[in-house]
Amino acid sequence: MKFQNMEPRHVKEALALALEEYGIECTKCPQLIKRSFEKELEAIIQRLFRNKYGKVAVENGKVIGYLAFEEPRDGFHGNVKGAFSPLGGSAFAGDNRDMLASKLLQEVTADLVADGICSFALSRYAHDEEVGRSLVMNGFGIRCSDAIMKLSFRTKISDFNEDIRFQELVKDDKKEISRLKKELIKHLCSAPTFFPANIAHYDNWFENDRIRVFVAKENNRVIGYMSLDTEAETFVSESDNIYNICGAYVDKEYRNKGIAQQLLEHLCEISEREGKEYLGVDCETLNPTALRFWGKYFENYTYGYARRIDERVLGYDKYLENEWN
Repeated sequence: MKFQNMEPRHVKEALALALEEYGIECTKCPQLIKRSFEKELEAIIQRLFRNKYGKVAVENGKVIGYLAFEEPRDGFHGNVKGAFSPLGGSAFAGDNRDMLASKLLQEVTADLVADGICSFALSRYAHDEEVGRSLVMNGFGIRCSDAIMKLSFRTKISDFNEDIRFQELVKDDKKEISRLKKELIKHLCSAPTFFPANIAHYDNWFENDRIRVFVAKENNRVIGYMSLDTEAETFVSESDNIYNICGAYVDKEYRNKGIAQQLLEHLCEISEREGKEYLGVDCETLNPTALRFWGKYFENYTYGYARRIDERVLGYDKYLENEWN
């Protein structure tokens, strides 16, 4: 087995591996969209293969695996430079896929760390236990997930609280959820999630015309909300026949009264009326509240694996050389 830099001539073989992995995930995740996504995956691979950080594994003249990262960015899961490998940014074949994933990680992360990059994350299929286990053994932990619901599969809720009114907020009216949005940010910053929010991102969220906000109201007071977007973080979630939930919160005083379930059913009905067949959601798996709720209705098809290395390792070889001399 040899490891080589990514080149355009490798794209066709890498695409075949990516399509095979998606097909396998479809057999294990019944609610996943059953189509090839060939065009989308090819675009992802071509884009990543133009970058610096990635390798292909070649055996007997054939590509049997690849791992590629996007260009690094500052402040990625901490005050360090980090890099992300999206869904479709890696694929592994053969009888020893766990070993292949580990070796490709070793090759690629060596280049990343050499350039001062200390945080890495990968999006991988949730049901690929072999590669998932390999990532965990290489120091990665699961941080987030993407999940999907086929609307025709759901058990519909018929019992709606007559005192609750559901409404879509538009334009400046979206800021009616500001109080709940701030409560969500506080919740995510607390134990056990410890997920800091970017306040600039918070302000821009209300100005994004693509995001739609739906609320539950009692006596004209907003007591919960869910928001929809046509985009999310995987090629699956950007299909024409899916909406994606990009935020949700219910006032603490109204928990355990079925408000979130009713909001979700309201969004399902709207999605169906507008011709969608699927609903997606991504959440921090570190957030047990979100994990429990979404897990009742959605099926995970990805996990986001993350590793933050000790930045003191940067330049450590020179330190050792000086000390030993």
